[in-house]
Amino acid sequence: MKISILSRIRPPEILAGGTVLLLILGFYFFALQGVFSAGKSLSFQSFWQDDYLRHILLFSFGQALLSALLAIASGMIFAKSLFYLDFKGKSLLIKICSLTFVLPALVAIFGLIGIYGSSGWLAQLSTFFGIEWQLNIYGLTGILIAHLFFNIPLASRMFLQSFSAIPNEQRQLAAQLNLRGWAFFRWVELPYLRQQLPAVFGLIFMLCFTSFTIVLTLGGSPKYTTLEVAIYQAIMFEFDLTKAAFLAIMQFIFCFILFSLTQIFNKNIKSSISTSKVWLNKPLQGVRFFYFSIIILFSLFILLPLVNLVVTAIFSAKWQSVLSMPLFWKSTFYSISIALFSALFSLLMALAILFLARKLTYLYFERTAKFILNAGMTVLAIPTLVVAIGLFLLLQQIEFNQVHLFIIIILCNAFASLPFMLKTLSVPMNHNMQRYEKLCSSLHIQGWQRFRLIEWQSLSSPVKYAFCLAFCFSLGDFTAIALFGNQEFSSLPYLLYQQLGSYRMNEASVTAFILLLLCFMVFFIAERKNPQGTQND
Repeated sequence: MKISILSRIRPPEILAGGTVLLLILGFYFFALQGVFSAGKSLSFQSFWQDDYLRHILLFSFGQALLSALLAIASGMIFAKSLFYLDFKGKSLLIKICSLTFVLPALVAIFGLIGIYGSSGWLAQLSTFFGIEWQLNIYGLTGILIAHLFFNIPLASRMFLQSFSAIPNEQRQLAAQLNLRGWAFFRWVELPYLRQQLPAVFGLIFMLCFTSFTIVLTLGGSPKYTTLEVAIYQAIMFEFDLTKAAFLAIMQFIFCFILFSLTQIFNKNIKSSISTSKVWLNKPLQGVRFFYFSIIILFSLFILLPLVNLVVTAIFSAKWQSVLSMPLFWKSTFYSISIALFSALFSLLMALAILFLARKLTYLYFERTAKFILNAGMTVLAIPTLVVAIGLFLLLQQIEFNQVHLFIIIILCNAFASLPFMLKTLSVPMNHNMQRYEKLCSSLHIQGWQRFRLIEWQSLSSPVKYAFCLAFCFSLGDFTAIALFGNQEFSSLPYLLYQQLGSYRMNEASVTAFILLLLCFMVFFIAERKNPQGTQND
């Protein structure tokens, strides 16, 4: 029976999907082999006896836990305010929240320094009113602020799904019973939020635990160092490859455990009754004022750093200086080229995996399909820096040229983007399978003709969105280039980091603005309506 079912899977689907899975397995096995080979001489006991390394581990967990808890609490309040209050610009604000997830970390850091730094807008405002107060942006405070900037929009977008999943019948029944405030939250909203809560917490915790650029830039001292930054320092400043490899092993183990727990508790939001329009009980005037205040507060928190960046760049006197630098144009060329090739490669890998997985799901091989998808998602459990460390250790005897570095960084960024590609495309591709499989089989439409004539009409928007997401993700990535970058092979984030490190803030404002402009342009393309009139979610 199984043989006859498997015979219904076309060889190109098996070949493409199997090749990608083998490529993922081989690439990460090769990289992790270098890490484990170099780090096997140290033991966990020696690690735990080192006070500084123990402090690094505890701080990594502590700041990630605090960041995740604050982001979840803030994101839940922000999502509830957005859901229950309609206003002009609401859809634009939600789209900006989507953009912050792929915004280059160094761009956001520049904007945050401009607001909360020693000479930032808040400090100037305090001086204007004669208040002697100054926020120290470097250290745990700055790390938390930066993490909240990225993760509050992420949490709010995910919790908005939970609020939208509540059936209208439950809302109407609650209105008849006059359930408001805490009672409404406890009996109606909390059961749906609880479904999403473990997944949101696990994702944000893992993102903060593996935070590299933010901690490297805003840490300020060895006291505020995470495992990823300690790995980078062990190679770049101490050149202790054994220590770096052992720290990478610890990073991999913890991330794999966190990822496994996240997958166990991850549940899809389901509603028992589907409705075309959401029914809402009009909030009381005081509640509306509270929601409006929350939206204003968090909107300022998210938008002010971006506004500061734009204003600083526009009035910068270094435009001619930056635009006349050959290194700037070389970095721009490398950044766009890497982003294009890595996004394209990631998209092709995601499509190959999903074509095979959805066919298996359609033929009731659901466990095998889920295993294939989890194999692609497992990339989240292996931080890019760990992969880069493994490649660095294995290939350190090779004299790299620009082509070698170009290929390595493309591969690192493409694999890092793969889980987000799979998440974005899995649902629409499965829907297409359910809708068109019997029709295409009866008409004998297969392969490229089926994709072009039948499926592309509904897949064009999500494919375009996924490609732009991966493009922006790769465009702003600083992890791999931090190890392999040099004066001959640079990128815009690498150049921006050098400008910030040498306190050339006017030049950094121009570079950061161009990075921000590129991301906005790419997302504008992603959000444009296609010829059929549909729009990306």
